[in-house]
Amino acid sequence: MPAHELHYFTLLLVTGLYTPVRAEITSLDAGNIDDILNNAGVALVNFYADWCRFSQMLHPIFEEASNVVREEYPDTSQVVFARVDCDQHTDIAQRYRISKYPTLKLFRNGMMMKREYRGQRSVTAIADFIRQQKVDPISEIQSLEEVTKIDRSRRTIIGYFEQKNSDNYHAYEKVANILRDDCAFMAAFGEVSKPERFSGDNVIYKPLGENAPDMVYLGSLTNFDLVYAWAQDKCVPLVREITFENGEVYHPSPTQTCHSFSLSVSLSLSYSLHTLPEDPKEVASSPPESSFQKLAPSETRYTILSRDRDEL
Repeated sequence: MPAHELHYFTLLLVTGLYTPVRAEITSLDAGNIDDILNNAGVALVNFYADWCRFSQMLHPIFEEASNVVREEYPDTSQVVFARVDCDQHTDIAQRYRISKYPTLKLFRNGMMMKREYRGQRSVTAIADFIRQQKVDPISEIQSLEEVTKIDRSRRTIIGYFEQKNSDNYHAYEKVANILRDDCAFMAAFGEVSKPERFSGDNVIYKPLGENAPDMVYLGSLTNFDLVYAWAQDKCVPLVREITFENGEVYHPSPTQTCHSFSLSVSLSLSYSLHTLPEDPKEVASSPPESSFQKLAPSETRYTILSRDRDEL
């Protein structure tokens, strides 16, 4: 076979064997969004609009990041990359209050996290973000002495379980993943946890402050909704810091919130003025001497002018 024909044959063979990896981006619509998100441990959803230039720029980056993550987490129940065309599915965009494009939202078991992804729009950054989300948020306790040394400057929830492979722990683990940014989570198992399991598996909350008493969860540990509601009440303070990541958690549409806040501020400020007189006339006015008086011409400066006339 001539050399040029051999080269051509080799090129065809290599081209035929090479099959580019297609990105597994799931397109969401009203019919499948709940099922897909509810069954995904972690889902990163790209809310986009085709007419948006920045959405167009993000598409290849998002797809490549999906390929990178898929190699590390091939199980689609662990990580899902999905997208929503907000022009075609305005109901979904309104449901999640999407007001700009593209917006990357993180979901855990169907629940939208309050912090959207606002990191760098690159393959590496998005892949690293997903890796961080897959890190176990629960620190395993090897000795109960560790509990006495925990950092009391952060809210902490500790679970004491007979075994790790149990419904109680699975519900606790699910809650910990959702509230991982709000609380520190710890867990002890087996013999280590036995002294704290006098009435069965046990979960306690350690609030801020060295002398603050512990609070015990008294509900069913297998009921995720109850455990989550209790933990959220303990981990998420009523007054929170607004950051770049969570700045859009508040949506301006519920005007009652603004009205209530304004009323509360007005009432608070009004009390600081309660010492002022009801009638302003009760206070004598004695303004300081004007500095302009000191700038008046000297009595001996204009000797040719009569002091009875204007000097200027």
